[in-house]
Amino acid sequence: MKRFLTFALAAALLTSCSDNDDNQIVTPVTPGDLAITLDTRVGSEDFALNKDFAIGGQTLNFNKFRYWVSNVVLVDTKGSEYVVPQSYYLMEEVGDLDLSGTINDKMTYPANKRETITLKDIPAGEYKTIKFSIGVDSKYNDNLSLKAGELTIANGMSNIAWMWHSSYLFTSVGGTVKKGADSKAFTAETGLNANYKSLSIDLPAPVNSSTSKGVVLNLDVTKVLDGIDVMANPAINAMTAPLMSTISTNYATKAIVFGSEAK
Repeated sequence: MKRFLTFALAAALLTSCSDNDDNQIVTPVTPGDLAITLDTRVGSEDFALNKDFAIGGQTLNFNKFRYWVSNVVLVDTKGSEYVVPQSYYLMEEVGDLDLSGTINDKMTYPANKRETITLKDIPAGEYKTIKFSIGVDSKYNDNLSLKAGELTIANGMSNIAWMWHSSYLFTSVGGTVKKGADSKAFTAETGLNANYKSLSIDLPAPVNSSTSKGVVLNLDVTKVLDGIDVMANPAINAMTAPLMSTISTNYATKAIVFGSEAK
């Protein structure tokens, strides 16, 4: 009888431990929010509107800087990828924009500065790589009636003149350029499916989606315009395809790098 009681007690203890172990394994960890900031720079200086910057022997003064970030993917330390749903974000620093004639007779897009994306409900984990694209993928770029994330034609980031159909502008930067006594207004825009570019940024240390405030990426406008003479080419668009391609490639290969972990 004593042996039976001893055996029964031992079995109960083992069952209890097994149950506790199982509970520890399956207990879910609360998802977190992760912020990605793209800190716009001009070399070592902070980007600002209506301020003179010396770039490549010219003086540039910006009145707008806008671009789409899309299809964000987070890669964890095990190599698993989390595809952020509906991830289309318009990043910008603009004053009031007159959109008259692009959408309806009278419309003003209000001044706005947006450098940070907050990714919501990210599965708990340690993430080592951030992937995303600059522009809008062909599914949505070829059909502006489709909706996803922040995509809309109501913000002036579309063009009905390119390739004889409506499509999104992927990036847009403009202002004035001066060289010596000469001064010109300039606008450099990219778009079209061939210029949809993706990039991958490895972080120096993984970030925890449940505890980290996020990461800061640096975006250098001088590198966006690397190889481009805006004084000689003040209107860059689909009619200047090689220059548009250069800007798109610059975004993907040199303009955006890791800066720091958010504080």
